Amino acid sequence: MQLHMNLPTSRIAAGASFNVRPAPLLRTAAPKRACKHIMRAENEPSTPPPPRASQESPSSSPSPPPPPPPPAAPTVTEVMGFSGAPEIINGRLAMLGFVAALGAELSTGESVVTQLGDEPTLIALTFVLFSAASLIPAFARRQGDTVGPFTPQAEMTNGRFAMIGFAAMLIYEGVQGAALF
Repeated sequence: MQLHMNLPTSRIAAGASFNVRPAPLLRTAAPKRACKHIMRAENEPSTPPPPRASQESPSSSPSPPPPPPPPAAPTVTEVMGFSGAPEIINGRLAMLGFVAALGAELSTGESVVTQLGDEPTLIALTFVLFSAASLIPAFARRQGDTVGPFTPQAEMTNGRFAMIGFAAMLIYEGVQGAALF
């Protein structure tokens, strides 16, 4: 029994001459371990096609990858989150307020509430300036610098103690009705 297959005849099967050249390779950003050329047969004489804009010539080196985009500016939600700028601002204001109130009590003998009633504008302006100065680095995504014992963690710890101390001083003066000292 004979099997007959209908095979298409081509110039290659007929013994015609043909040119073999490597197909153009597309370069990628990742380096390859070995370059393999794909061979293809052409029926007409070989003339190199003009290079396309998306292809690079095999002799040129791959271009360096583009630099990463700069980090996006933080949103208000990120900055004002639970462990973000509010705790830093409240800690700094508590440190400022506790030391200023304690110093004023020692020198004048007036309670914190009396001091606030004497100079409300100056105290409010100081709090606004300290708050703004604390928000600028937070929105610039700048990390706290370490200078000797002054680290961001030490500032957070001191701010927490100052918040507790200032609140305790206010409670004590409210209960006693007089200045602490």
